Amino acid sequence: MKAFVKTYWLELLFFAVGFVGAVLAMPFLPRSIPLQFQGDGTITRTGPRWMLFLIPLVQLVACYGFHWWIGQCLEKLPALAPTLSGVERLLPAVLSIILLSLELCVLLAAWGVTVPVGTVMLIELLLVPLVFVGFVAVKIIRNIGNLGKGNQ
Repeated sequence: MKAFVKTYWLELLFFAVGFVGAVLAMPFLPRSIPLQFQGDGTITRTGPRWMLFLIPLVQLVACYGFHWWIGQCLEKLPALAPTLSGVERLLPAVLSIILLSLELCVLLAAWGVTVPVGTVMLIELLLVPLVFVGFVAVKIIRNIGNLGKGNQ
C-alpha cells in the first residue's frame, strides 16, 4: 500500500479533492443533478446526486489504467523511453484536471449556473495536445543538448 501511495500520490490528491468537493457540496445539491449536457450547456439528462461521487472514482481508476498502459508501451518500445519517460505522470494528471473541471461544471449546473460544458471540454481537449507536444519538445531539446555535451 505504501508503494501505491508513493507512486500515485498526485492521482490520489486529485481524487481526494474531487471526493471532498462532492462531500462538501452534497448537502447543498438538489436531489437530481445534471449528467448529460448539450453543447450550449442545456441539461438533457439528470440523475441522483450520489452519482457525483463517480467522477473522482472514474478519475482514479482511469489514471491507474493510464499508468499501466503507458508503462507497457514504454517496455515494448524502449527506444522511445528517453523521449516519452514522464508521460505516465503527465497524462493522468491532465485527465484528472479534465474530470475535476467536469465535476465543477456539474456542480455549477446543479446550482442553476449555466455552463457551456461543450466549450469547456473543447478548450481542455485542445490544450491536452499542446501540453503533450510541449512536454515531448522539452524532452527532445534536453536530449539534443545532452548529446552535444557528450561530443565535446
